[in-house]
Amino acid sequence: MWRLLFKLIWNALPLAALVAIGWWLYTTILNPPPSPPPTPTVAPRSIVLEAVKQVNKQVFIEHYLMVDIQYQDAPVDWLDSIIRQKMVVLVRGRVPAGFDLQQMREEDIWVSSDGKRVQLILPPPQIFEDNVSLDLERSRILTVSDTCPDFLCPQGTLEAYQEVVLPEAKKLLIQAAGENGILTQAARNGERYYENLLRSLGFEEVRVVVKGYD
Repeated sequence: MWRLLFKLIWNALPLAALVAIGWWLYTTILNPPPSPPPTPTVAPRSIVLEAVKQVNKQVFIEHYLMVDIQYQDAPVDWLDSIIRQKMVVLVRGRVPAGFDLQQMREEDIWVSSDGKRVQLILPPPQIFEDNVSLDLERSRILTVSDTCPDFLCPQGTLEAYQEVVLPEAKKLLIQAAGENGILTQAARNGERYYENLLRSLGFEEVRVVVKGYD
């Protein structure tokens, strides 16, 4: 009896080996274990900063405004009703505002260790005074009078218009844009723009802070 049992076990060994080999092939080749999740790639702050600073000055809003200027010059105060230069001018122009991104540093960007969250701190918005443009085609000289002789008023009305009125108009346009809230609008537009930009880079949670603005 023991001899018969030993013979049956001996004959079953090749079959068991085949079953073991088949199971190994199935588990390792046909049905491999799941791969470990990939290690998240954390974007360095320098790369994020480079993506943000695509231009030195980013304009986010532009106001088209109109101001009126009354100019008068009299060489002698007590004769100002008789001898004087006077003009009233209506000036239109465009005032841009945005962010000077050259002010940003890597310290203004925070990225979480898992690369899913980011915080960006923008500099305060500003009016780009050098880029304020006057729309002279749509500006108008409403009234002009010049009863001042050349020996008392060597500067004519044309020179006064170019050298005094237009520079003053630019200052008034900048002042009017500030009173109309152009900087607050630029801050809000900047927040939305850079939130979308950072999300397009793959960040899931984004916070954009503008210095001086909630």
